[in-house]
Amino acid sequence: MDPVRHAKAEKLRALKRTPYAAKFERSHTLKAGQESKDGTKVTVAGRVMLFREMGKLTFATLQDQTGRLQIAFRDEQLGNDEYKLLQKLIDLGDIVGITGERFTTQKGEPTILVKEWQMLSKALRQPPEKWHGISDRETAYRQRYLDLTSNEEAFDRFVFRSNFIKAMREFYWENGFTEVDLPVLVNSASGALATPFSTHHAALDLDVYLRIALETHQKECLIGGFDRTFALGPVFRNEGMDPSHLQEFTMCEHYASYWDYEDNMRFTEEMLRTLLKKTLGTTKVKIPNRDGALIEADFSGAWPRLSMREVILKDCGIDYDTCDTASALRKAIKDKKIQLEVDIENLGRGNLIDQLYKKVSRPKIVSPTFITKHPIDLSPLARRNDENPAITDRFQLVVGGWEIVNAYSELVDPVDQASRFESQASAKKAGDADAHGKDDEFVEALEYGCPPCSGWGMGIDRIVALLTAQENLRDVVLFPLMKPQKAMSDELRALSKAAPHSSKLIAQSSSEKSLPAANSAHLLQHADYGHLLPAAHGLIEAHADQTKAHLIATGAAMEALAKKFGGDAQTWRVAGMLHDLDWDKLQKDAEEHCGNTLEQLLATIKAPAELLADIRAHYADKYGEKYPLDTMLRKCLYCVDELTGFIIAVTKVRPSKKIADVEVKSVTKKLKDKTFAAQVSREQIGKCQELLGMGLEEMVALTLEAMKGVAVEIGL
Repeated sequence: MDPVRHAKAEKLRALKRTPYAAKFERSHTLKAGQESKDGTKVTVAGRVMLFREMGKLTFATLQDQTGRLQIAFRDEQLGNDEYKLLQKLIDLGDIVGITGERFTTQKGEPTILVKEWQMLSKALRQPPEKWHGISDRETAYRQRYLDLTSNEEAFDRFVFRSNFIKAMREFYWENGFTEVDLPVLVNSASGALATPFSTHHAALDLDVYLRIALETHQKECLIGGFDRTFALGPVFRNEGMDPSHLQEFTMCEHYASYWDYEDNMRFTEEMLRTLLKKTLGTTKVKIPNRDGALIEADFSGAWPRLSMREVILKDCGIDYDTCDTASALRKAIKDKKIQLEVDIENLGRGNLIDQLYKKVSRPKIVSPTFITKHPIDLSPLARRNDENPAITDRFQLVVGGWEIVNAYSELVDPVDQASRFESQASAKKAGDADAHGKDDEFVEALEYGCPPCSGWGMGIDRIVALLTAQENLRDVVLFPLMKPQKAMSDELRALSKAAPHSSKLIAQSSSEKSLPAANSAHLLQHADYGHLLPAAHGLIEAHADQTKAHLIATGAAMEALAKKFGGDAQTWRVAGMLHDLDWDKLQKDAEEHCGNTLEQLLATIKAPAELLADIRAHYADKYGEKYPLDTMLRKCLYCVDELTGFIIAVTKVRPSKKIADVEVKSVTKKLKDKTFAAQVSREQIGKCQELLGMGLEEMVALTLEAMKGVAVEIGL
């Protein structure tokens, strides 16, 4: 909470003007107000995104879900006292309501001349980066409300998700499907090969599971007389997390009596083509493949149908039909020197085939393709093929290397189903955690007779991520589960106590958060001056010209390093943004750099002495003895200072001059060329290994990614 903003809220209370209104009656949304005619009286509300004082006239920009609209406060319209009051009390991020008259400025800008205004909600925290947006992904996930407010693309992405689901429901209703609600807590985790979450039901004194699929209860609905059903909702799988997998994700499943999987393939083609035309207006979509490159996927026409056996055989030379046991298939995989992403020693034959397919074949599939004829031991709930009982009548739809849909002709033979459950239970007992467990209640339901049917499932997060060109599923989930920041701080404290005498930082893998084992606790603690971030932007605008891009880039990189090492992100960003603030003013006078001029500039924003000390520490040649590299912030600033400038130089020699086109290998290659940007100290950059425990490529990758996040601000 900003104490200055809090004081303004108290001032409003003292004036009998509540800073938090109960309600506000609007006559127009901001978009409707913008589209109204000049002279129209409007009452609108929104968040203050821009606020520009111009003497006796102040312009502000409000934002709501429909868009933005400029408003104007005029001294002579409101009265001098009221005009001065609003200038003192309104800040960026506040939510205000106004009544006024629509007019158009000389520049053609639709504007509301304010006659009355009211504070509706006083923001007690400074908005991010003057509303330039959240460039750091982790911050966007943790504080999605800020991401939505400051990033129009992110907001539109979630509106698209909502519209896509709405269109999907409408398509089901138009095709005779009934939506059904299904339980989340279940006695048996049925419907997929996956590791479930378990919990204890205290009232029943019973161990239960979070559902892993929406299947078995829908088939029971068909037994009860429903003809076609669908369900939308979260499912849970206690497995690994990566950009294309989440432990909690939204699934849509449907089941249709008297269909087989061929009917479902035709339905899938029709459904997706209809949804794409309705939500995007086209069936040709740019999507990211598994490597992140944008490719065009064409959903029109008939899609290829290939068997799982033939794609695996083509891609790696293994014919799993000749490997009738898990041991035989395991040997074939090892003989081909294929490294799977999981421990294969305890996997059953079905899961071995699945992992092999995901490794050698699925990533290569770009355009919509049906993968059919899955082996029986990979599909415990699918119907056996009448001609070949070793395979099932099943398909997956794969696009851009991602599985989008899984579907099959359902197994409705209770005896066959019970037998397969027994086989899966044996595999689970032998150590295959993903094997399907028994579900005696479901078998009992089948014994009453289930009509022939076909079922279908699609991950909503995955299809939305593809259609909005996102590489990570968390970018299409409003509030993805994140590890609490307090827990991360606890890890840092534990590490600092665990290695009190170590003089070096321990480099760990990125999966371990690369947390340092410090030589003393003070490496992990630091005075906070993150509240100076808005002032830092003001100083850069006022005093930096040629170095502006370098300062903003270094600030972004320092914020990324703070998140890696557990520092205060805004404090570290301020240090990076202001470390060379005096460079232009001194006309690159190295002798005076970080001296009196910088001290005077920082005094204008009442910066603490700690900030000046941290900045001087990065200039080790001059200040190294008085201000040693004895904190993580100082070590990081020392290493990254030269690197951000070097990456800017690398970008400028690219044909496109766009940092988006710069790769890690491009930077490391140029670092080896001593004639390129010769003034840059390679030695200082290379200290990242000794001081931070980071390899050069990791340091370059982190810095480059951070700079790409502020590409617009640095003009690259």
